[in-house]
Amino acid sequence: MRNTFTKPADFWQQRDFGQKISATFEFMGAHWRPLGQVLLYLAVPIALVQGILGAVLQSQTLSTIQQAGYRYSSGSGYLSGRFAAYSTMLQSPLYLLNNVVAVALHAVLILSVYGYLLCCVYPAQEDASVTVADVWEVVKRQFLSTFFSLYGIWILIALGLLLLLVPGIYLSVVVSLFFVVKVLENTGFSTTISRCLSLTSGKWWSTFGLIAVMLLIIYFMFATVGIMTALFGGINSLLLRSDGKSSMLVVLSAFSGLLSLLLYTPVMLAIAFQYFNLVELKEGVGLRLLVDKLGQANAQPEAQSSYFQPDEEGSY
Repeated sequence: MRNTFTKPADFWQQRDFGQKISATFEFMGAHWRPLGQVLLYLAVPIALVQGILGAVLQSQTLSTIQQAGYRYSSGSGYLSGRFAAYSTMLQSPLYLLNNVVAVALHAVLILSVYGYLLCCVYPAQEDASVTVADVWEVVKRQFLSTFFSLYGIWILIALGLLLLLVPGIYLSVVVSLFFVVKVLENTGFSTTISRCLSLTSGKWWSTFGLIAVMLLIIYFMFATVGIMTALFGGINSLLLRSDGKSSMLVVLSAFSGLLSLLLYTPVMLAIAFQYFNLVELKEGVGLRLLVDKLGQANAQPEAQSSYFQPDEEGSY
């Protein structure tokens, strides 16, 4: 029977590798409409703004590079001109603004998906549907901490990669659980890191394999979209060379920003089901929920109509 993910016990379960992937797409199939509304109202507007800023920044950068190319057709002067163009871009207020908006988009996207999960696992009212307003409360409450946590995690991984490649790769898999832990358990930065290390202890390879396989699945599922993106990238280059202020360039850049919503969401959900699996494996939260419901009046199975009543003979 297909899981509709309407009860906490539907999430807190031990699942094998295939079941975690299956649960990801089952959840998306059961909740695509309300979750899509959450992303549409909360994440899409920021994705559009970030896409427009990226297009303008690309236009300005390429224009500066072309001017350097006109001055220096070849040799060291040309290379120094390109270097100066990129240096100017990195110091530009527009670049800083684009960076901040991109991080804000990631923060809102993370909180939209995991905030929706939080409202499903811990509903304010039993059998109540999750609304955009419910998730918006989570986004408002945890936005700043999530925003700065993104920078903190990137710095942590970068240091691991610089010191030695292996620690950076190890940490990148460990902290993949960071935001689902942070949102569902409402923990601070250092506590969340410790929690991720504890959960992935002995389960690093299964977490790594799940992420790798999900990325491959998403890659093949969106192969057509990838071809369209490559085509748009070629059009982008032509537009940048001909007219950096073209409105078509802005539209295509905004569209490419929206693709991240389609690509990141299934991966984040798969990571969430790995989190539920690891917590259940080590702490048995789902089992305790079932034990707590024993003896309660509303603890009857859902398909009560299929149970025999006193006046029924049944089949033997």
